[in-house]
Amino acid sequence: MRKYFAEFFGTAILVAFGTGAVVFGGTSFGAFPIAIAFGFAVIAGAYAFGNISGGHFNPAISLGMAINGRITWAEFAGYAGSQIVGAFLGTGIVGAIIATIKPTKDQIVAAGFGATNFTTPINVWGATAIEFLLTFVFVLIVIAVTAKNNEAGNTFAPLAIGVALAALIMMGIGFTGAGLNPARSLAPAVVLALFGSTTALTNIAAYIIGPLVGGALAAVVAKYLLGTEEN
Repeated sequence: MRKYFAEFFGTAILVAFGTGAVVFGGTSFGAFPIAIAFGFAVIAGAYAFGNISGGHFNPAISLGMAINGRITWAEFAGYAGSQIVGAFLGTGIVGAIIATIKPTKDQIVAAGFGATNFTTPINVWGATAIEFLLTFVFVLIVIAVTAKNNEAGNTFAPLAIGVALAALIMMGIGFTGAGLNPARSLAPAVVLALFGSTTALTNIAAYIIGPLVGGALAAVVAKYLLGTEEN
């Protein structure tokens, strides 16, 4: 049970830090501060909870780990559920901070809770493809650096994963918001919809299908082409 609590709290930290940077810092300073916030959150969470659950904080990573046999499918269900609930807690933390300034409904919608979305000329298929590619690279790195036969990678895994996430977010944030994580994208979209803005939730399929398929393919490539599961 501890591993599910670890995933719950780790995902909450990731979403609160990362989307909080989007909401309170905005994009006026560019993508770098947002990417760094997400990267540092992953590093902190991995060092804090990695020894308990492995520090996934992302259903796409957990799916890859289940495909490669590092966790069972029952554990995957528990991980994904914990991550989704944790993401809602993280969004709730951001919302609680927003509430301290007693904003209007329009101001809350404008803040956006850090929800991921895309605009023309990108459509849902393009967004799905971008999320797929970015998540594929991210999960491939995660699986490779945490492989048992990668001693060097294991030593610096949290740092490598955090840096990789930050770099990929900087690459993709201008196109899709760079979700790379179904839980991270779902929670803000649902909460934002409760305040009347449903656009992010309408487009949520790209942020669920793309990352999950990307994570699944990364697991297969890591196992059969890179030999990550070999002892």
